[in-house]
Amino acid sequence: MNSSERVSLETRKPLTGYLWGALAVLTCPCHLPILAVVLAGTTAGAFLGEHWGIAALGLTGLFVLSLARAMRAFKGRS
Repeated sequence: MNSSERVSLETRKPLTGYLWGALAVLTCPCHLPILAVVLAGTTAGAFLGEHWGIAALGLTGLFVLSLARAMRAFKGRS
């Protein structure tokens, strides 16, 4: 494929929908305890342990945004 060729919008739309859906799954607030265990011993894990409420609020916002974007990407498809 030449660099001047563009991927059509119809081909790119499902891919972005799947990526937004994967982000929604990863940032679901119910996965916060799992993230805390996985990130234990890292700087992100330390932040998560110290600022549980801020992390939950931020992940919830990101979850809602990514879920809305994933649903919008798949809205027109049958």
